[in-house]
Amino acid sequence: MRTSRRRFLLRAAAALPALLLVACRRGGGEPEPDVPVIANGTVVTPAAPPATPSPTPAPSRPPAPTAVPTPTPTPLGSTLDPDDLRGFLYPVAGGCLPGYDGLMPNAPRAYRNGVHEGIDWYPGLACAAIERGTLVYAMYDGLVLRADHRYADITPDQVVELAALTQAQGYSDPETLDIYRGRQVWVDHGRGIVTRYAHLEGVAPGIFYGREVRRGELLGFIGESGTPEFVTAPGTEVHLHAEVRVGESFLGAGLPPGEVRALYERLFGPPAE
Repeated sequence: MRTSRRRFLLRAAAALPALLLVACRRGGGEPEPDVPVIANGTVVTPAAPPATPSPTPAPSRPPAPTAVPTPTPTPLGSTLDPDDLRGFLYPVAGGCLPGYDGLMPNAPRAYRNGVHEGIDWYPGLACAAIERGTLVYAMYDGLVLRADHRYADITPDQVVELAALTQAQGYSDPETLDIYRGRQVWVDHGRGIVTRYAHLEGVAPGIFYGREVRRGELLGFIGESGTPEFVTAPGTEVHLHAEVRVGESFLGAGLPPGEVRALYERLFGPPAE
C-alpha cells in the first residue's frame, strides 16, 4: 500500500514542471496545440491539427470581347446624276404618282408641325392595288443601309409623348420622324442618293445591312408601322411611304407642287440616253 502511494507521488512530482509550463504559457484555458499535456498521468503531445486547405482561386474572367466595328457598305459604282435623276422603278407593282398633291413631297403635315418628305401609296390613290402585305420593291440598284428585322411597335405612351414634344418644340426632330416612319429599309444608290421605304409590315428574308440589291428586288411588305393610327385606329393607315434622299435632304425639298411633280415624273421615267 505504501509502495503504490510512493509511486503515485513520484509520478505527480515528475509531471509538476510540465503543468507549471502549461499554466505559464496559457494563463488558463485550453492548451496550445503544440504544448504537451497530461493524459492519465502521462505526458503526451497532441497530434498537429490538420492543415487548413488553401482556398481555391476564383477562375479568372475571360477577357472582354473586342467590339468589332460595323463596316460601312461601299456603294456600287453609280452613274446617277443627283441633279437629273431618272430610270427609277415604282416601288409597288402597277404604281403611279398619286394625283393628290397632299401625298407628294413638301405637303404640310400638321400633326407633326412639318412637311411630307416622300410619296404615299394608299389603296385606290396611286394606281396600284395596295393592302397589308403588298410587296415593296427596290427603286434602283444599291446597297442596303438599314433593314429593321427587329422592330418594336410604337406604343400608346409614345403617341402621346411625341405629340406633346412636337407641339412644345414647334417641329418634329429627327428622332421623332424616325419613330413615325416605323419599320424601314434604306438603300444607298451612290452619289449621295438614298431611298427609304417606311411603315413596313415586315422586311423580306435575305435583306440585311450591306447586301447588294437590284432594281425591282423584293425588300419588304406594306403595313402601317410607326403611324399614330397603328395605336388609335388600327388598319386605317395601311400604305407605303417612300422617300428619295439627295444628300442631307429629300428630292424636291422647298419646291412648289408643280415642280415637285415634274421632278418625280422624270425620276420614274426612262433613264437618260
